[in-house]
Amino acid sequence: MPTRIPVLIDTDVDFDDYMAMLYLLMHPGVNVQGITVTGSGDVHLSHGVRNVNDMLLLLDDPAIHATPVAAGARAPMIYSNTFPYDARKAADEHYEAEFPGSNPKPVIRDAVSFLKDYLRSCRQPVTVLCIGGGSNWGRLFQQAGADPELRRCCQQKISRIVMMGGNLLPRYVGEERGAEGNIQPTLGDQPYYTNKVAEWNIFIDPLGAQYIFDSGIPITLVALNATQQVPITQALVEQLAAIDNAPARFLTQVLNSSTIAPGIGKYLDFWDPLAAEVLVDASLVHTERFTLRVEQQLDEEDDHSGELIPDTDGAVIEVAMSADRERVYTEFLKVISQYTA
Repeated sequence: MPTRIPVLIDTDVDFDDYMAMLYLLMHPGVNVQGITVTGSGDVHLSHGVRNVNDMLLLLDDPAIHATPVAAGARAPMIYSNTFPYDARKAADEHYEAEFPGSNPKPVIRDAVSFLKDYLRSCRQPVTVLCIGGGSNWGRLFQQAGADPELRRCCQQKISRIVMMGGNLLPRYVGEERGAEGNIQPTLGDQPYYTNKVAEWNIFIDPLGAQYIFDSGIPITLVALNATQQVPITQALVEQLAAIDNAPARFLTQVLNSSTIAPGIGKYLDFWDPLAAEVLVDASLVHTERFTLRVEQQLDEEDDHSGELIPDTDGAVIEVAMSADRERVYTEFLKVISQYTA
C-alpha cells in the first residue's frame, strides 16, 4: 500500500476550516497526526478546541476520535486584530450545525509543547497545513530561532508547509493575476479597519506569518490569487447536500447557516479546502516563486500591515497564482462522498 502522508493541521476553526479538516481526515492517502487550534483568528480558543474534538465524532473511527487536539495561542504575536463579533460568535457556535455529541475522551495538549514533542519523536517527516492565523507555528519558530536543536528538528522533520493566506496585489503582478485584500468585504459594522490590501490569515498575525516564512522550510502559499478562481457556489452546496453521510450533512448545515449562506456565490471562496487539496495534489494549482516579506507596520489611518511585498531580502515562497476550478470541485466532492458509515 502507498504510504499515507502524515499531516499536522493548524486551524482557527472557521467554516471553511471544517471543509479542509474533514477532507483530510477522510482522504485515504492522508494520516492526520494532530490538530492545533489558534484563538487568534475566527474562533475563540476554548470553543475551537471543543468544536474540533466534537467534529471528530462525525467520522465513525475511534482512532480519529483520539486525534490529539492542542490548544494554542489566545492572541496574535503582534497587535490585536480580530474578526468581527458576529463572525466569531458564529464560529464559536459552529454555524448552527449539529455534532453527533460531545467527544467523551478528548486528547487536549498545549499546542507548542505538543508540536515540539511530536517533531522530536516522529520518524517520518510531516507536512503542515496552516489554515489559521499562524500564531502557533510562529511561536514555535520564534523559539527555534534561539534553540539550535529545535531548529534542526523543525528543518529535518517538516517536509513542507502548505499555508492558506496572503495575496499578491495587482500592482506587483498585474491586473489579470493580482488579488486585492479581503478584509473590507467581510467586516460588517464592526470592528473597523482601514486595511484594504491584506488577506485575513496574514492580517490577524503578520509577525506569526513572517516567522513561518523565515523558517527555512519549503512553503506553498495558497493565496487569494488562486482561491478567487474557485468560488463557493450554490451549485456546489447542492451537490454536497446530495451526499448522504454525516460529514456532508454537517458541512451542508454550515454552508446553509444564517452567517455563511448570504456569502455563497458572492464573496466566499474555496480558501482552506483548496489548501488542503493542494497538500495532496499540487497539480491543482499553478505556482510561481517569489521572494516575499510581510509588512509589519500598522498605520490605523492607512493600514498596510499583512501586505505581501516582493523583496530581494525576503523569503522564497511558492505562491499559488491560479487553480483548476472544476478539478478542485470534483476532487473535494469525491473524497467527501466516499465515506459510507
